[in-house]
Amino acid sequence: MARLPLGVSGMLLARLPRAVGVLSAVNLVVYNDNLLQHADLDRLLLPRALRERAGWTEAAQLERMADEAVDELRRLRSEHAADHGRLSEAVVALDEWLRTSDPEHLDDPDFPAERKQAIVQVLHRFNQGVLAYRRFFSVLAPLLRSAAAGRRGPVRVLELASGSGEFAFALAELAAKSGIAVEVTGSDYVAEHVAAARRKADARGVAVRFIELDAFDQSGLEPGSYDIVFMAQSLHHFTPGQLALVMARSARTAAVGFVGIDGRRSLALFGIVPMAGVLLRSRDYIHDSLITLRKFYTESELELVARIAVPDGFVSVRPELPGYSVVTVCG
Repeated sequence: MARLPLGVSGMLLARLPRAVGVLSAVNLVVYNDNLLQHADLDRLLLPRALRERAGWTEAAQLERMADEAVDELRRLRSEHAADHGRLSEAVVALDEWLRTSDPEHLDDPDFPAERKQAIVQVLHRFNQGVLAYRRFFSVLAPLLRSAAAGRRGPVRVLELASGSGEFAFALAELAAKSGIAVEVTGSDYVAEHVAAARRKADARGVAVRFIELDAFDQSGLEPGSYDIVFMAQSLHHFTPGQLALVMARSARTAAVGFVGIDGRRSLALFGIVPMAGVLLRSRDYIHDSLITLRKFYTESELELVARIAVPDGFVSVRPELPGYSVVTVCG
């Protein structure tokens, strides 16, 4: 693979957010998710799902319910596309063809741990280049300020699936610069990620702690033990049912709420995100990024899962430039 000087790579990488934003602005990125309006969720899916959810007693039931509901939503999307002309039908058909459940290297238990570490470091460099950490902080800042109002202690933040731990570090730094007192805990179910993040925290002398945690279990955490639970760039690693468990457990763990941010399902990103792997010289990252793009959820899917997971809570799903979807769930 051809290699570009790091200075050139960084310069090109810094232009990716603008490229994504331009493509989003001309409406080339969304997979016709607007074919399904809120009324469709309310009329066709949620009444049945929530009736069933009222009697569920085990996590397996919630997981199955969310999986089946998202399958039904995708079927309805295809039906609606046929009513909106051949172009819409072709776009949705392409979406369904591209969608995959294949695991990324990061999700493969047999993939070498050192290569997983390399992938998360490349993702960190990508996030630095496109100023992703500042974007994530801007999403969290209103909730952080709301939680901080009228209290003496710091706002307790738990990051799920924290990977390299770099956003946890950035969050602590950006919050301090903004005058918000926070206590940040990163977590991951991969022991190697947690160990590496702890070594970084010790080396940097940063008061950010890291724990091993299964995001869709959280059984060791007391209700309200954190104010905000956050997950960045990892929603697509979970099936709809697992994601429902993450949201339900997080709404219990968080006194204020859960915030998830991931890439927005789009055609444009297929030509942009893998380019970062070329610029940053990582075949493994290219492999994972191409699978990631095929697994992102649409905003209607995120809303459906969240409303099933926390039926009595507040749910908000919105796009965030240059190419993200944000879901907020408050129990």
